[in-house]
Amino acid sequence: MKHLYFCACTEDGGIYHYILENENVSFCEKVDLDKPMYIAIEDNKAYVILKETDKNTKFGGTLTFDIDENGRLINPTEIISSQGIVPCHLSVVNGKVYTVNYLSGNVVKLPDTVSTHSGKGPHPTRQTEAHTHFVSPTPDGKYVLCTDLGIDSIFTYTLDLKQLSVAKVPEGYGARHLAFSDDGKLVYCVNELVSSVSVFDYDDGVLTYLNTYECLPDFKEKNTAAAIRIKGKYLYISNRGAETITRLEICGKELRLLENTYCGGKNPRDFLIVDDLMFCTNELTNDVTILKLVDGKPVLTEQTLNMPNPLCVISL
Repeated sequence: MKHLYFCACTEDGGIYHYILENENVSFCEKVDLDKPMYIAIEDNKAYVILKETDKNTKFGGTLTFDIDENGRLINPTEIISSQGIVPCHLSVVNGKVYTVNYLSGNVVKLPDTVSTHSGKGPHPTRQTEAHTHFVSPTPDGKYVLCTDLGIDSIFTYTLDLKQLSVAKVPEGYGARHLAFSDDGKLVYCVNELVSSVSVFDYDDGVLTYLNTYECLPDFKEKNTAAAIRIKGKYLYISNRGAETITRLEICGKELRLLENTYCGGKNPRDFLIVDDLMFCTNELTNDVTILKLVDGKPVLTEQTLNMPNPLCVISL
């Protein structure tokens, strides 16, 4: 049995908790929250960021829940500031919470250690300033990586948020989220503005650029890529506009595009693979579609979970 948690980002939204058992999904409970954006779990605690908790500064906030033996979220803490506008991602390293604020272009080690990026990229509307989008510990646990969509960059920081190095994706591509190879030696970056994956060697905090692989070569309409996940020898990303899941095969340090599969909804912002099921959060159709991996290929099922504006999914 596994627990699934979905962030429904509306004023009357919250965390939707489902139970997965033998490929059957059943609703457990909803925890009411105002516009939750993302959730992370460590040591039976759930860390949640909320889009806006201070009406004066427009800053977001974070709070923590205990997770009981039934997977329920209990004992919420007080909300503390995210130190920026539109917090969109967070991660936890041994109880230390890191978050990024998209419109403020900063990365924060809570409660108050802040590093603010500057600069711009070539995109005329999406890269007029820095836009931090993702933060995560490195596979060796020694550093944190932060992507910046506005300046096409991946920053390496110490755990105390001292900047060590910067790596670049192609100009105008918009670095969004990261995934790591099983051995921790490769970093994969999904680029939002040009649906693609950039591959980097990783060694003790330093990322060395290898190559970038486009995922929608025949799709000419507007599209923005979103989430990235790895399972076995395959890498997957979601595409908003094309409404697909791209599957690529990992071939050593290279990638090979296999196919794009319809996700079953509109604006697949996030997805998660649990065993052989893929849960895809479709922001604009207010639902979560479920796909089954058949020899690695996503196949849409008839199962759908309904909730308003789902942005994020995580499992325990």
